[in-house]
Amino acid sequence: MTIEALIFDMDGTLVDSERIHWLAWKQTLAEDGMAIPDYDDFKKYVGVSDEEMAQEFSAAAGPKLDPHHLVTRKCSAYLELVPQIELLPGVVETLERWRGRYSMAVASSSPYRELSALLEHHGLRDHFAQVVGGDMVPRKKPAPDIYRKAVSLLGMVPSACIAFEDSQSGVEAAKSAGLTVVAVPHTMSAD
Repeated sequence: MTIEALIFDMDGTLVDSERIHWLAWKQTLAEDGMAIPDYDDFKKYVGVSDEEMAQEFSAAAGPKLDPHHLVTRKCSAYLELVPQIELLPGVVETLERWRGRYSMAVASSSPYRELSALLEHHGLRDHFAQVVGGDMVPRKKPAPDIYRKAVSLLGMVPSACIAFEDSQSGVEAAKSAGLTVVAVPHTMSAD
C-alpha cells in the first residue's frame, strides 16, 4: 500500500514539553502541599496520561484529592506555560518538506485544548488536517483508539499511514491500530 498520511505524536515528538508537564504537575500538586518526583525520576511517566498520573498522585495523598480536579488544574497550569515550550530540532523542516505531499495529523493523549494551544503558538495548526486529543476517545495510549480516530478522520486506512512516536505506549498504540511506526526517542524516553 502507498503511504498517504503522516501522523505525529505531540509531546516528545514535535515539541520538547516533558519538562513543562513536570512543572505544571509540580505547581498543581504544590497547591495541595504535595511533592512530585524530581525531574530525573519523572521520566517514568513518559507516555502516561494525565488521568493515570492523577490517579497515582491522588492515591498517594489519600481520599482528599479528586483525580479529575487535579487533571483540570494541571491542564490550566500547563496552558499558562505553553509559551515556554520549544519545537524539537527539525520539526519545521520536516513538516514543510512533506506539506502538500501527505495528509498530516496529530494524535496525542494530551487534551485537544493543549494540542491546539501548542500548534497555534508555533504557527503550525494549518499543517495538520486533523488533531486528535486524548479527550476525544474512550481510551488513551497504549490503546489504539487515538490512532484509529485520526486515521478515520483523515479518511484513510491504517496501512496507508505512518505514525511517529517517542514513547513505548505510543508505539504500542499505533502498531495496535495497524499503522507503520517510526520510533523517535528523546532523552526522556530513550530508555
